[in-house]
Amino acid sequence: MKRVLFVLLFVASILLVPFAIQQLIQYRQLPKSITIVTGKEGGRYKEVAEALGRKIEAEHGIEVKTIPSPGSQANIGLIQNGEADFAFFQPNVIKDTSEFSDVRMIANVFPEVVLTHVKKDLGYDPFIGELKERENTTIAVGEEGSGAAVNSEAILNHFDNSSLIGTRVTKNYDEVITGFESGSIDMAIVTTEENAPIQKKIAATGKTQLIGLPFTESFVAKNPEFHLHEIPSGFYGVFPEPYPDKDTTTIAVNAQLITNSSVSASMVTAVAEALMDPEFLSTNRLNDLRGGGKDYARSNPSIPFHSGANHFYDPEIKPFLNPDFVDSTESLRSFFVSILIALYLVFRWLRNKSRMREEHHLDKYVRRLLEIEQEQVDLDEGDSDCNEIQKLEELLDEVTGLRREALMSFSANEFRDDAGVECFLMLSSSLSEKINAKLTRQKLCAQIAALQGGISDS
Repeated sequence: MKRVLFVLLFVASILLVPFAIQQLIQYRQLPKSITIVTGKEGGRYKEVAEALGRKIEAEHGIEVKTIPSPGSQANIGLIQNGEADFAFFQPNVIKDTSEFSDVRMIANVFPEVVLTHVKKDLGYDPFIGELKERENTTIAVGEEGSGAAVNSEAILNHFDNSSLIGTRVTKNYDEVITGFESGSIDMAIVTTEENAPIQKKIAATGKTQLIGLPFTESFVAKNPEFHLHEIPSGFYGVFPEPYPDKDTTTIAVNAQLITNSSVSASMVTAVAEALMDPEFLSTNRLNDLRGGGKDYARSNPSIPFHSGANHFYDPEIKPFLNPDFVDSTESLRSFFVSILIALYLVFRWLRNKSRMREEHHLDKYVRRLLEIEQEQVDLDEGDSDCNEIQKLEELLDEVTGLRREALMSFSANEFRDDAGVECFLMLSSSLSEKINAKLTRQKLCAQIAALQGGISDS
């Protein structure tokens, strides 16, 4: 049995080798380089991503490569395909998370605010004004592949029920600036973090004004990824006139830092630590994350968290193995375990079969009991010869001796599991009773014969 246990432990150790290697890679080894998607010039994705990359390079000596992109839709595609390691995106750009099964969340980073800039001399509300005035409105909705374009369409479609009519054009940030300066666009719906340079550049043209979004409560009720947000008067400037000129209510959606499930947990933990560093948050004006801390970072997740992020938030629950790796190798582990169990069952069957062929250690005791039984049967009960009585006593003593010797060789497990032990005890007890009975009869017969002899002599 000890040899079997040793073999099983050895096989189990061999099976655990891949898991040990994965543990080393996932939790203790950082890659030589990583790739971060930065976003567009003038947006906060680019600013924060580049600042995060510089911090990672300085603290860990890792080469950080950057990829520009139009925005959220492109970003999550790059992460899903494994073309980038880290990116920002806004969760409302995806409808079915099953299409992005390899994407994992790290943290909410900042709210992306939807701001509506219109020409100063527009003269009507582009959302709820007169139909004849609104039908010729030229609206910049953002570049294809960006979260801004998705948000713009969602907002405009919300007001289409009120017969909003306008010409929608896709413009990048530079084209929005030139469009307002030339008067070729009437309105731009721009989605960025409120401190993004593009918002300040639009305000600095002097050609626009910021207006609030009507019916924001109903929009948020229909689109739970969003929440209400207020821009205070004069946020983008106070001279020569405040921009906006009054507190402006709009909507916002949290920008989230995401990664691929194959990125090492140690790398994700390092990125989370760099992002949540108080100095980094203060320098990059990430006020919501700075004030809300881990609670804000983990609130309303749109996709599952990466195990490295979970370790950063709750270090005490760090798993020994990456759950994604465990899931991916479940079928392989089940196959090996099934083979191991099958081999063990075959071994037990062969061992039991071998035991059946071998002599049981009780066999010699049982054979001797049968011989003693035959010997006591052969004794003539009709004769009260003292030699027969002595022979019976010897046989009885031998049965007692055999039983004692056998009991001394039994283990507790044999008493519990071996049916042969119970059979031997029953046989020896029965034979002892039989010999005792015959011995008693022999002694009675001898005493009766002695009495008869005494009477005859008298």
